[in-house]
Amino acid sequence: MNASMPVSGIESENDAAIQAFVDIFERKNQDDVISDSIPHHFLRQLAGHVTDGSKREDFLYLQKGTPVKKFAWVMGDDGLMLFLTQSNLQALHSLGYEDKWIRRKLKDGECFRLCLFPRSDECVPGTWDNVFSLVDKHYPTTISKKLQRHADALKQMSFDDIETRARLSYLAGISYTDVRALAVDRVSTDPRYMSEERYAECEGTLEQSRGFLYHRLGLLRLYDGSGFTKDMHGRLIVREYLQPNMLVEDIVGFRYIDLPIDSTDLMPDA
Repeated sequence: MNASMPVSGIESENDAAIQAFVDIFERKNQDDVISDSIPHHFLRQLAGHVTDGSKREDFLYLQKGTPVKKFAWVMGDDGLMLFLTQSNLQALHSLGYEDKWIRRKLKDGECFRLCLFPRSDECVPGTWDNVFSLVDKHYPTTISKKLQRHADALKQMSFDDIETRARLSYLAGISYTDVRALAVDRVSTDPRYMSEERYAECEGTLEQSRGFLYHRLGLLRLYDGSGFTKDMHGRLIVREYLQPNMLVEDIVGFRYIDLPIDSTDLMPDA
């Protein structure tokens, strides 16, 4: 925060930045020809997050989840720019969303929204070291010690290699994605779903640890610890950050923006 600027002045700057973003986004989705661009200093003031849901309760927190997740994945200026220069679906692809998962959400009657809000100093790059640091700070030692035990393997092994081992062990033949799909509002009675409670009580193998990170912190298939999102082709796209999750009504200047997606634009399920 700039100490030389009164709080009211900062809020006014943030409001102007958010409104400038919304104006260009809405014209893009109306297929208008956009001849202007948002000032870069406006974009640097903002952060964003994509969320989905079908009911009011799904949109109370920055990061959806029941029980409430501790952290939210956030994008900065380069991620937000995608939503001004690409279609909504292309932007989701760039952030690592897969068509199979998007189709399932739409089929279940859910919609996608972009959370837009002033960026805070609590956003940290989503690297492996910051993930381990946040877990140490915000989770009990029964969880953090198990995870730290596998820090080197998690950094060095690919997601696919770990998941292959998990399929042959505790996942019993299915994928981390399949297990997540069995959960309702991130709650599941399936013992393969690594909630905080199950992970604290289980042996804490490498495969279970990756499941915990997948199901509870959102480190999905394309996460590699670089601090950047990856698209489906493995290309690094935009910086990604983690910050404490919170009620959106407590975020000054917060704004939801609808992200309409046409299911006919999705690739057919394999």
